[in-house]
Amino acid sequence: MKTVRLGLRREVLILLPVALLLLVVLSTFTLFSFRSALALLNEERQEEAARLAAQAADRLRDRSGVPTPMDLQALVPQARSLAVVKGDGEALAVSGDLPSGGLLAPAEDQDLSEPVGAGPNEALPDGVAGFAPLDIGGGDRWVRVDLPAGVLAGQQRALSVLSVVVLGLNAALLLLVVSFLRHLMAPWETLLERARQMGAEQEAGEGEIEFLVATFERAMANLEAKRPEDDIAALERTLSSSLQSGLLLLDRAGRVLSLNPVAAGLLGIEPPAPGTPLADALASQPELRDLLASAVAGKSAPQRVELTIRAGGSIGEIRSLGLTVHPLRRDDGGVRGWLVLFADLTEVQRRAEESRLAESLASLGEMAGGVAHELRNSLATLRGYLTLIERRPDEESIADYLAEIRREADHLERVLQDFLAFARPGTARLEEVDLAGLARRAAADPSLAGVEVKVRAAADVRLRGDAQLLERALRNLLHNAAQAQAEAGREEPVEIGISILRGMDGGVELAVEDRGPGVSEEIRERLFHPFATGRRGGVGLGLALAHRIVTLHGGRIRLEDRPGGGTRALLFFPADTIVTQGNQTLGAGSPLPEGSGEPQAQSS
Repeated sequence: MKTVRLGLRREVLILLPVALLLLVVLSTFTLFSFRSALALLNEERQEEAARLAAQAADRLRDRSGVPTPMDLQALVPQARSLAVVKGDGEALAVSGDLPSGGLLAPAEDQDLSEPVGAGPNEALPDGVAGFAPLDIGGGDRWVRVDLPAGVLAGQQRALSVLSVVVLGLNAALLLLVVSFLRHLMAPWETLLERARQMGAEQEAGEGEIEFLVATFERAMANLEAKRPEDDIAALERTLSSSLQSGLLLLDRAGRVLSLNPVAAGLLGIEPPAPGTPLADALASQPELRDLLASAVAGKSAPQRVELTIRAGGSIGEIRSLGLTVHPLRRDDGGVRGWLVLFADLTEVQRRAEESRLAESLASLGEMAGGVAHELRNSLATLRGYLTLIERRPDEESIADYLAEIRREADHLERVLQDFLAFARPGTARLEEVDLAGLARRAAADPSLAGVEVKVRAAADVRLRGDAQLLERALRNLLHNAAQAQAEAGREEPVEIGISILRGMDGGVELAVEDRGPGVSEEIRERLFHPFATGRRGGVGLGLALAHRIVTLHGGRIRLEDRPGGGTRALLFFPADTIVTQGNQTLGAGSPLPEGSGEPQAQSS
């Protein structure tokens, strides 16, 4: 026979009150058993005291005169005390220590014509006493024998306290069980009430359990008679009224179940009837039709894709849609349908393009303003010297004027070279570059005006890249460092450090450190922007060009304050860097084409 499991919660709900009831029964039974045992023990102790008193009385009847204490002690050696008592409670002879109070008080409510026992009680709190009648010289006389019963008296006192505690706790447990049973039976009462509210009638002789089972069976029959609502249709009704984007529901065979008005408006079609094949419903949108047909066929289910369509067919408005396709799965993992959500991204993309164009125009305007500023200053200087030459053509100082004109022309040429180098870095010639040798060549540049440069490099640090472009970037950083130290009046050497980074990714770090005034706060956020300079007479293309070259090699560059004063420029290159253009590696002598976008750097 198979055992029916009720479940942990139900077993606890049933077993807990049963356990409490058993606890009440067992504790009550134990208490009364203990009480009965103490009563029997007390009765036996009293009978023993009465028997010893009767034996002593029998022996004293054969003697004449009043017995001495020694005679009394010899009669009952184990007695705590023994006495011959008159009817008024006075002692004629005593052996041992008698309790205070009347000597017949412990048995005053008993018939003393026969041997009796008494105690422990109020008159005899820690012992028992036996009384037996004795006739000596006429009058009423009794023999009293006291036996110790301290343990028995203590147990009786403990029993009184224990009875109050146990009976009180049992009463509380019974109240708790009754309250718990009411809580346990509440669902049962609720089920009965709901069954009666459903209009079911309880037949004569039918128990509550049979009534509930019959009601439940009738309810299940009514549910089975009704056709269950299709969950996909319920999903469509729920989402169609709340979504502001396009919604398309397909069954697992690819038939259209629903197309909400927003989606129909975006596609420029009429909502098809439920069950229309996907090919017929989206005949005017072949790209979208093919994409969804591929997802239904199990080839691909794009989570996020952008698609360009023409609403209403070949003559409609061009729109960009953001599309997501989600399979609707059953509990067993099988696909029961497809949920397609899409939104119109046309306006979003138009605004993004306008924003990019505005940013490009702003950058172009900033660069044009920088070039115009440099050209205007240089032209003003040239015009001034030419005016002086025209006014005084025969003076000896004309040679100095011509030298200044030549110097200003050189400055203009440098501005143009830097501008062209920034716009188009030049030809990429990939080779194994010795960074230490490259740093020493850059440190030997005569234009550094005698500034000492120290190079600290790890042994044989090599990088795959364009040596000329990397040397140009390093020269620009050294020029900035030398000019910064000259402005600050410092004569310490500029330091170049090259180290190999240890770690998961590895790489090479090159540091250029000076003791100049540091980077000012107003220029810090625009360090690598074209024509952004915080130095008097600076063009502002050196850092921008260095940043472009380092980025071209897949590296990173940043400037930070040097401890103790000055600036530290840090260049990081990943291990085994190569320079690529799109998906094609630039070979030696391959030019970087104009207008082709920013070159990309990848690691080989």
